[in-house]
Amino acid sequence: MKIKLCLIFISAIFLSSCSDSKVSVMDKVDLKTPAIFNLPDLDGKYVDASELKGSYLLVNFWATWCKPCVRELPSLNNLNKAFKDSNNFKLVAINVGQSKKVVREFIDNKSPIDFTVLLDENIELSDWEVSAIPTTYLVDDKGNIIYKVEGEKEWDSIEFTSFIKSIIDK
Repeated sequence: MKIKLCLIFISAIFLSSCSDSKVSVMDKVDLKTPAIFNLPDLDGKYVDASELKGSYLLVNFWATWCKPCVRELPSLNNLNKAFKDSNNFKLVAINVGQSKKVVREFIDNKSPIDFTVLLDENIELSDWEVSAIPTTYLVDDKGNIIYKVEGEKEWDSIEFTSFIKSIIDK
């Protein structure tokens, strides 16, 4: 009997340690960190984060040489299409450390992107604390970072679209 109880107890501990207890698809950022950038797009026009206040903003850091980044671009495109009629959601991809020519050629020839692409050629956005790419942030309508997630994601999945909809429809 004691052995059975011990096995049940050990099994319960093992199963609970293997379960995914994560409640959200993105990690909540507890500090209200302002989202700050002023970067050029592919046409040379500067986009300032403060101009985007009033809308929720998904900011994805990526590079053309990063295979997970490239693999998730189609799902980001689909997410952008899913929310295209929303007045309070925008998607911005910030390319890290590559020239305008390299990024433009990539988009024109390999992976069309239907959302705003900004260039951080000199990796100036160290305040964002991006330690791996892809890294994606959700910024609230007041301009504060509220969620973060690292790694390749299926942005057009029900899981992510529902999550984003639940946040922007509050």
